[in-house]
Amino acid sequence: MRLYRNRLGRWVRIVEIVKAVASSGGIAAWVLWKDYPFLWTGIIAAAQALDALKGVFPFAKHYKGASDLAIALEVLYFDAEDEWEGIRGGRLSTDTITKRRTKLRKFKLAEERRYFPDGIELPAALIRLATIEASAYFTTMFSGESAQ
Repeated sequence: MRLYRNRLGRWVRIVEIVKAVASSGGIAAWVLWKDYPFLWTGIIAAAQALDALKGVFPFAKHYKGASDLAIALEVLYFDAEDEWEGIRGGRLSTDTITKRRTKLRKFKLAEERRYFPDGIELPAALIRLATIEASAYFTTMFSGESAQ
């Protein structure tokens, strides 16, 4: 989700930059070259329309949801890491482990539905990259440990 949020964030920034440049640049150009008032008015109006419509663009809405979901998943990660310490230490029964895992999965699903009520399909390239990052994390954190 973090990777998806970052990708969408780049698009949000691009729209903001285009909007700022078009609006400010249009006004500055109008002051310098008053010969084409309809052109400059059109550029400024387009920038204003872009600003008004930015919430309608799917990537802008998804960016907000992805940002909020990434934070919620970080909290879930902390809980899962805490649960893992109990599992690794052998302090939890199989039944307890199953119940706690189910609780974490339900929380994840509830948060996904909260921020993406219509569902979300992440790009395959981001899923591959996330899998590589997760694998590197587990290798770094747990290499050399025996399974219990």
